[in-house]
Amino acid sequence: MVAIRMIKTVVFWLTMASLIASPVGGVSPSSIQRVYVVNQDSNSVSVIDATNLKVIAGVPTGSNPRSVNVDPQGRYFYVTVLFTRDSDDLVQVFDVRTNALLTSVIVGHQPADVVPDPAGTRLYVSSEFANTLSIISVPEFKVIETLKLKGKGPHGQVMTPDGKTVLTANGRSGDVSMVDVVHKNVDLIQLPRGAQPVALGVSRDGAFGYVTDAGLNQVHKIDVVNKAVVASLTIGKRPMQALVHPTHPFLYIPCLESDAVYKVDLDAWKVEKVIAVGKGPHGIAYTADGRYAYVTLTGERPEGRVAVLDTETDRVQTTIPAGDSPKGIAVLFGKNQGW
Repeated sequence: MVAIRMIKTVVFWLTMASLIASPVGGVSPSSIQRVYVVNQDSNSVSVIDATNLKVIAGVPTGSNPRSVNVDPQGRYFYVTVLFTRDSDDLVQVFDVRTNALLTSVIVGHQPADVVPDPAGTRLYVSSEFANTLSIISVPEFKVIETLKLKGKGPHGQVMTPDGKTVLTANGRSGDVSMVDVVHKNVDLIQLPRGAQPVALGVSRDGAFGYVTDAGLNQVHKIDVVNKAVVASLTIGKRPMQALVHPTHPFLYIPCLESDAVYKVDLDAWKVEKVIAVGKGPHGIAYTADGRYAYVTLTGERPEGRVAVLDTETDRVQTTIPAGDSPKGIAVLFGKNQGW
């Protein structure tokens, strides 16, 4: 309890400092182009200039950073970390303009994913060991509600485009929680026996969710209205993040043990192409126009790398060095995990 009180005191003063130092407004989409890469074993975020594809900064984080996302208004980027390794962990908030740590917010144990709402006024954080979804106000950066989820081990999550529903992949119970964030109702969607869901994507109209399954090596299509699986498709080994292309009906899925990204045609519901990208692909994010996808390569040595995938040709243009075991990735003003 003493340790928790000390952490809360530190967080309070960090929050006060952030109110003084936080940006009045975000950067404009045309002013800077950035890609943020979480390096889990380096305890850092690599900041990449997307114009010249060079790493321009290494930002220290807390222990074992898991995921990263960016504010839709271009003010902040967010990182989940296992700070205490005990019962309460953190979301760290950084200034996009300076890369400075502004504040930290205590959430449930082992936060897996952080997703802002479309307006940038709320953050949703899934915590695997607490089985909770924390809702954080922005820019106050205070937890305003903690929802207990059905299912166990919430990992990747996605929000429908209207900002009203969050789906979380429950890795330990093999199902998906469906959260009505307006009325605070929580339902459970069953997956096939043996499923180990990892992450989710959502169609542009919000009608369907797509959940990757590392147990069955499949992707499942979920009818959001009827709360049921309507189709399943076999893909590569250990599919990770699922992110629908921003302008075309394709799902690009990094498959960790296949060293490839599987391109799924959502209209035909078939694998369109298997794209070799490098060792251990994990995270994926798109530029706003969808021309490029950035894929983290956790298995590359002596350091992790990021593959730049041209989605017009479905070829890797180049790879960029990152830290050890790069996992989550986000593009400033791009299409990121959770949307």
